[in-house]
Amino acid sequence: MSCEEGASNDGGPNGLDLMDSVTFIDATLGSGSGCLATQLPDTPVKPPSKRAKSDSRENGEILEAIRELARKHDESFQKISSIEKTTVSTSKQMEKLTSIVQQLTMEVMQQKQTTEGMKDEIHALQAENKILKANIADCQRYSRNWSLKLHGVKEEDGEDVRCRVINILEMVALRIRDKLKEGVDIVHRIGPRRQDGSKRSIIILFALRLLRDAVWREAKGSKFLLDNNLRITEALSPEDKAAREKLWTLVKKARDEGKKASFRGPFVFINGKIIDSAEVTGTAGTSTGTHSESAPPEQPEPIQSSVSGVSNVPPAVLKPVHLAAS
Repeated sequence: MSCEEGASNDGGPNGLDLMDSVTFIDATLGSGSGCLATQLPDTPVKPPSKRAKSDSRENGEILEAIRELARKHDESFQKISSIEKTTVSTSKQMEKLTSIVQQLTMEVMQQKQTTEGMKDEIHALQAENKILKANIADCQRYSRNWSLKLHGVKEEDGEDVRCRVINILEMVALRIRDKLKEGVDIVHRIGPRRQDGSKRSIIILFALRLLRDAVWREAKGSKFLLDNNLRITEALSPEDKAAREKLWTLVKKARDEGKKASFRGPFVFINGKIIDSAEVTGTAGTSTGTHSESAPPEQPEPIQSSVSGVSNVPPAVLKPVHLAAS
């Protein structure tokens, strides 16, 4: 049965319209007959679009990015946890160090206080040491007031130095010569014997300072000493010798000006004014040492005001002196 027949046999009121529609479809599709050449599928399938593939790829990239972010987040979290642990450990160490620093600060303060106390003690000891040195120098100076030095005596093998010195002093101090054997206590040369044969000085210790001062005054300008190239000098301490060397230029200048200048211990008196070596700046010339050894000062330091020059002492004053033989 043909299409037209089926349509005419429908007997419906819409039979004509259906035929018109079939005819229109055949004309549109270009078919040679009045029916469809190919049956349309019941449920047409939409072909996969390129947009779906692109969306799938983008979704995969997003998931991968999310995973990467998650991994980085985990790493950051681990690092933050590690930093937190390190911070806690550092805080504990800082607290420990703070405690140590506080303890050290207290110890430093204690040491500072101790140091301040030690400074005061050191200053006190320095002052005491200075006083003791001055006292020792005074003791040495005072003990040397019983001594004189004799220079220029030729050395001999097996010599009796004391006997030779007494003989010389008897020629220097004629008025007390009978007292010298008892008045001269100890005599010896200074230092070891010299290889070049030079003459060593002789130190003379007197039993009485009165006799020592008498010999010292008579030695000034003694013709016997000058004729025999002998010299008698004071037995100065190193400190007094250095002080006199420093003051010698001042003394020489005063004497050249006609002023009265003399030594007494480490001091010099110029027209009654006492001058200490500490008040003088600079050092003396080479003639200073020669002075202390070649010529005695004008006036040695007296023991008492009653002691005067030998020329004014009557023999009766010296006769009562009795000394034990050494």
